[in-house]
Amino acid sequence: MTRRFRRTGPEQDLRHWFEVGDDGRVLRQISFRGGETAALVAADPAEREQVRQVGGELAVQLYEVVYGTAWPGPVAETADAVPVTELEFDLAWGRARSHRQCDVRHDSGPVPVGRRLPGTFTVSPWGPGATGVFVDLGLSVPGFVDALILLRAECQWPPDGTPAVFEVIDIRMGNGSCQLRLRPTATPAPGEPWPSPGPR
Repeated sequence: MTRRFRRTGPEQDLRHWFEVGDDGRVLRQISFRGGETAALVAADPAEREQVRQVGGELAVQLYEVVYGTAWPGPVAETADAVPVTELEFDLAWGRARSHRQCDVRHDSGPVPVGRRLPGTFTVSPWGPGATGVFVDLGLSVPGFVDALILLRAECQWPPDGTPAVFEVIDIRMGNGSCQLRLRPTATPAPGEPWPSPGPR
């Protein structure tokens, strides 16, 4: 049976929300500092494991940068714990996830926002001008450049294998996978070609 409760941490300024299974192990955890807007943790251990299966240890490290780390073992429902409903938990979960994904600058960890990395554009499954282009960074986690970045630069769509240097602008999690959002640090002038693609 799933239980949900919140309790104050020993640090006093932290309030932890737990969703736990029969064995007391965390299914989802939220940790707020102060009020209930600044979330330090919004982690789901099963989701973290899905990310590991897709992107390996690097993806797990990035997941923890974005969502923090859930309590590793069983959690006791202490005397000061306050039961919460599924709806209350889900509303707090939504706030915490949104804060961690959208309001926190992820400038720590193995590939922080602002880091510059060499890579190559790969074939876009949607065709030129639509959605964006994947980037091979030589990592277990893919990179992605949004189409809007290229359209605003008014540059040609980069052919498969085109080399470039990219700046990490965000870390995205979704559907059990991890993706580094990028922007090229330089684009050709309108009408000018990209550097020649390397050998494939």
